[in-house]
Amino acid sequence: MDTAINRFITNIVKPWEQLNALLAQRNALQPDISDATRMAGSLAIEIKHQAELAGLTTTSVLADSIAYGIMSDVADAWKHGKLRDSTRDNSLVVGSQFEGNDEGKFRFMRNVITIEHASFGKLDFITTSHDAILYWIQKLKLPIKWSPVIAEGPPEFHDEVFLHLNTKYQVSWSAMKIMFFRQSENGELIPYDPPQWKFALYEKW
Repeated sequence: MDTAINRFITNIVKPWEQLNALLAQRNALQPDISDATRMAGSLAIEIKHQAELAGLTTTSVLADSIAYGIMSDVADAWKHGKLRDSTRDNSLVVGSQFEGNDEGKFRFMRNVITIEHASFGKLDFITTSHDAILYWIQKLKLPIKWSPVIAEGPPEFHDEVFLHLNTKYQVSWSAMKIMFFRQSENGELIPYDPPQWKFALYEKW
């Protein structure tokens, strides 16, 4: 296999798949920092470096791909914190998504890393990075057949909204963020506030 292709798969495609799989696990993750945000920050940096590796300037690529521009902003904020250009400022926040049904039961969908961007609002990291990766596969004409599917938890509804606390994925844990969705008449998932719900947190070692 060509070295450039091998590097792209190893440094970008494989880490995306690993992060995608991790987010589909029913884990309670610290919203601001955990293995999930660490993996996302590292992936954003690798995506940003593609312009340099291709002999292009970041500025020249920004006009072609909004997703790449956002990944560039995420990479810089992850490395440096607050950015000089306030319009590029962003942070990563992890939250757990649950779908509710008419019986008052809930299913775990996935954990979502939200990019809270000063200019673009709230974006899903996994879908935005996916778009940026596909852009580079096409831009570089890489012979990589990649058809990613965003992973979700099993389609099981439970009486409890529950998560597992696994210290494997974070040094410390003190908070979580939970988001609820339900299907509209046309099948679209929309945010909502359930009238009541019971939460449980189970330790997992």
